[in-house]
Amino acid sequence: MIKIRYKVFHRIIYSMSFKGLDRLWVSELVSQGFLAFYAVERVLASAFTDYQEVLIAETVPFGRCLIIDGKVQSSLFDEYIYHETLVHPALVTADRPVRVLIIGGAEGATAREVLKWKTVEHVMMAELDPKVVELCRKNLPEMSMGAFDDRRLRLVITEGRRFLESLEDGSLDLIVVDVTDPTEDSPSLKLYSQEFYRLAYRKLGDSGVLVTQATSIVHTPYAFRSILETLKTVFPYVTPLAAYIPSFSSLWGFVMGSKAMSCRSLKAEQVNSILLRQISGRLRFYSGETHGALVDLAERYLELSGEKHKIISDEDLITIP
Repeated sequence: MIKIRYKVFHRIIYSMSFKGLDRLWVSELVSQGFLAFYAVERVLASAFTDYQEVLIAETVPFGRCLIIDGKVQSSLFDEYIYHETLVHPALVTADRPVRVLIIGGAEGATAREVLKWKTVEHVMMAELDPKVVELCRKNLPEMSMGAFDDRRLRLVITEGRRFLESLEDGSLDLIVVDVTDPTEDSPSLKLYSQEFYRLAYRKLGDSGVLVTQATSIVHTPYAFRSILETLKTVFPYVTPLAAYIPSFSSLWGFVMGSKAMSCRSLKAEQVNSILLRQISGRLRFYSGETHGALVDLAERYLELSGEKHKIISDEDLITIP
């Protein structure tokens, strides 16, 4: 009964009084035993799409936020930390990336970061839900910063795994998986499985890289480690990364799989040199100095979670609250 109540409760914006403050609040079930509340100034847009519940709200602590199925996906306050960490370590690790596939990323912020790279000529963005793209373009244009109008970007409204299957083997330099968490009934569940990672490996070229968001390294450590260990069964070089995202109330996890090299081997000077040559535009968070810290943080916090995990398959998927 508690699980059912949580599933309904954490998706509701409602009015309540807290220490004399009467206002709207949104609640998010961060993990079992951890429920976060954010004060809301106003609701800009909301919709029940064919796939999920979508809300864009102006919050007191984080400004405008995209919230899907009760979980904050991005906020104007700190989205650059998430998106730069997701994108740039992987692009630095790839060898002169030209062709990139983004799965998810409806806000356009992942595409914005990829398109900063001078070597990138073709970006395909496979997004399942057109309504989320529409709402973000209207209410969160600061996130895409014109990325949807870049001639190098091709937006395809389709399921990401199905689209990946249609591509030629060895045709991609980078795959970025920027999808919702693997919650129960999520359309993203099979984008965390061994079968999906094997498919991605096949579609990548000899120096290809895959990077995925991988849930909270501290609040959902079993899921994070399971994603990490599942990728290790497919890619020869697998690296965890972590960055604190205030609007997620967590140290957030990312996992990178590479065919040719580990991003651990790159020194700060090398990263800064690559960024100086290849980036057009400004980075606010990622640099050669933060590159190593992202890896060190993940490895040190993994010590809190122990070794328990499972290899995720289409028949035995991972889920979080």
